[in-house]
This record gives sequence, structure tokens and C-alpha cells, in this order.
Amino acid sequence: MPTIAYNAFADYLSRTFAADWPAVTLVCGEEMLCKKAVEGMLDVLMPRGERTLGVEHFDGGEDTLGGVLSSMNTYALLSATKVVVLQDARLFYSAMAQQGLREKMVQAAQSGDMKKASRPFLNLMALAGLAFEDLATPALRSKVVDDVDGEPASWFSQLMEFCRENGLRIPVKRDDADLLKAAMEKGFPDGHRLVITTDFVDRRKVLFKAIGETGLVVDCTVPKGETRTDRSAQDAVMQAAMDDALAQAAKRMAVDARQRLLQWTGFDLRTLSGNLEKLISFVGDRKTIVDADVTTVLQRTRKDPIFEFTNAVADRDLPAILFFLKSLLDDGLHPLQLLAAVANQIRRLLLAKDFIVRDRGRSWSDRMTFPQFKAGPFTAVQADDGASAALTEAWESILDPPTERTKPKKVASSDLILAKNLKSPFPVFQTLKKTDHFSLEELTSAVIDLSETDKRMKSSGQDPRILLEAFLIGLCQKSGRQTEG
Repeated sequence: MPTIAYNAFADYLSRTFAADWPAVTLVCGEEMLCKKAVEGMLDVLMPRGERTLGVEHFDGGEDTLGGVLSSMNTYALLSATKVVVLQDARLFYSAMAQQGLREKMVQAAQSGDMKKASRPFLNLMALAGLAFEDLATPALRSKVVDDVDGEPASWFSQLMEFCRENGLRIPVKRDDADLLKAAMEKGFPDGHRLVITTDFVDRRKVLFKAIGETGLVVDCTVPKGETRTDRSAQDAVMQAAMDDALAQAAKRMAVDARQRLLQWTGFDLRTLSGNLEKLISFVGDRKTIVDADVTTVLQRTRKDPIFEFTNAVADRDLPAILFFLKSLLDDGLHPLQLLAAVANQIRRLLLAKDFIVRDRGRSWSDRMTFPQFKAGPFTAVQADDGASAALTEAWESILDPPTERTKPKKVASSDLILAKNLKSPFPVFQTLKKTDHFSLEELTSAVIDLSETDKRMKSSGQDPRILLEAFLIGLCQKSGRQTEG
């Protein structure tokens, strides 16, 4: 059967009968969307009055697959139909899942939700083959969390303490995929269905392909990137979740209230759901939720990502820079981490400005639209990147020439390129646009100031937060060219 995207699943549910449902269904992706998909599925497969005896739930982090399969092959009491739900399965994990698990852990822990952070943390530990005692070694700990000046993030000790206090264990590292595949090939009793939920899948796995061929895959993934396309997809999911919750409560929400709620929440469906419940309860019998309700009831729950901060740096918007700086520092990020993010942004702006200066208007104009840029100048940027890479390789050959006994060294890919992802020209276009806030001399000077600030942070004993603020204020005030926030 084909894979069904979440936004098409409601239509599939409306035209599919329980008798036609496959024996195994995989629901993968965003937690709250998976939960809603399973609820809709159960409405088709099992009357609510029969679920106490007809539906059995298992935890992928605690229960064994053997127990799941035993339940699948055991007939339900007083019913010919049975649904077994295996939640948070790790059957489809691979090394590819580690980065995603790490991001989920950090996001939840930085927001103070150690319970939510503990599951990806423990799964990450299992994937990395680590025990709790291994985390005392910086080299091993780096597989789970980044250190700053030799110490893990401030929230990490709280997460460890939560796991200890609640007796949480690292799941046993095992691969039960072959066992489930063999059980699927053997078959299950008529009327018995297995529903599996998971946050990450490696689509190359044989088990995933087997379910796709004989069962059903419901894809609830939402892109987590920061491109315009990714943000559009995230916004569509959030808006749909808001529409659904408001419709169930027979409420409306003013446009400005919606915008503020989304801005304060960020892409976090669990938090959005909780915030909407608070707002619906707060307004009582009133039908419309307005902006004043949002500002009265809610605190800012969104954890401002670093890209908001670095975008403000590129815009030379001092009020926004200081706002996001405080937010990120309060979330536990170290000033050195933020200085590194600023350095990356300044370096990209310098590369872009250098290209513009050398281009002399032959291909680039700050008045052009994105379609115009993608149709022509983006090719010029790629060619310039190629020339820079060739020059770097030539320098490497001069500095360290190969001998007759040694093979020519493979030159590492350079960071000194603008178009790192040839399929995403929009970030390059935006960077070129933002260079209008700086002169080439100002960006060159900023690189020198960055180096001096980094040195002071690491050796002078001065407060690194004050040093970072001083650098950012100086960056915005040079030549009196600060933009308005």
C-alpha cells in the first residue's frame, strides 16, 4: 500500500472500512500528529465501548517485541477484533536518527521539560552504546551533548538527576526488525491489527519497506529546517492544529492573536495545544480569543533559535539583537557559543560582500527579485565558489606538495563558499541582500574585533556576557549605520 501523508489521512479514514485495514500500520513523525492519527485510526477499527478489552498498549522503550507479538497472537476477550499499539518504537532507528534525537532532547531540556527530554536522551544513549558512567568522559559525552569550556550544558545535570530519581533505564540495544518481519510473513489472526508509532525512521531498512509493501505507512513528519519551504510546512501544520482545537471548542481567534500565539510558541505542537487549552478556558463563554487574551494568559514559551539572533546581527538591528541575546543566554547558551554563531554570520556576509565588490554589478543587483537571482546570478555565485576552491587547492599543493612516495592529499572542502547547498539558493539571495547593511571595511574590521573578543573571553577574566554585548553594540554603532528595530 502507498505511504499516506498526514494531511491526506483524514480523507483515507473517511473512505476505508475496518475490514479493509491492513494487519500492520506504521505511523511515523511528529509526536502530536502521530497521536492524532492513531486516535482517528482507532475510531475506525474499534468502537469506543470495546477498547478497554480490545486495545492493548505497549511502550517501545520498556516492553519487548516478544510481548507485543504474543499479544498479537492472543485472542481478545469477548471480541473477534483486537488492536495492539506499540508506541515510541525503536525498530526503525539507525545512526541517522541520532541528530534528530539530540535536537528533541535539547529543545525539551532547554524549556525545562525533563520528562519529555528523557526519552530521546535514553534512546540516544542506547544508539551510541553508552552507559551512564560513560558520561563522565568528555569524549564519550560529546556523542550526546556539547560541552562549553569542558563542561556540559547547564540543564544536563538536571536531566541526569531526573533519570536517576525516576529510575529510568537506558533501553537494551537490540534489533528486533527481523523478528517482526518474520511474524508479518507468518501472519496474524484475522481481525488483529498492529499499530506502531515512532518519531524517526530509516527508510532504507528492510522492515520499513516490508510494511510499505504489505501494510500501511502514515507519514506525520514535518520538516524542521529554516528554509522558506520548511517554515511554510510548519506554519500549515500549526494553523491546522489551531483550527481543529478552536472548532471543537466552538471558538474563533483574531488574526493578530493567532500571529502572536504562533510567534510565542514556535514549532511545538504539544505547547501549542496546552496554550490553546489555557486560552479557551480563560475566555469562558466569549466566542472570540483576542490578542489581549494571549498577552494576559501566556508567557513566552518559544525558545528563540540562534538563527533569529544571527538574522538580527545581519540586519544590524541592535534592539532585536539584545532581545534575542538575553533570551538565548537565559536558556543556558554560553556567550562563546553565541560568539561562534556571530562569527559564522559575519564570515558569510564578508564572503557575500567580497563577491558583490568583485562582481561590480555584472550579475548582481540589490534590486533584483529572487526568481531573477535564481535564473542567472546564482550560477555566477557557484562559479565564484568553484574558483575559490581551486585556488585553495593550489595553495595547499604549494604549501605541502606531494612526493613520489605519497599520494596527493585530498583537500578538505572549504568553508569559504557561499552556496553550500546548490538546491537552496534562497539563503544565498538573503545573505547578499543583507550585506547592504555593511561596507566591506566594516566587515573586515568586525572579523578582527571578533578575534579580540574571543581572546578576551578565554583569557582576561572579564564577564563574557558583557564582552559579547560590547562587541555587538560596537558592530551596530560603527559609522552610525544602525538600522531601526
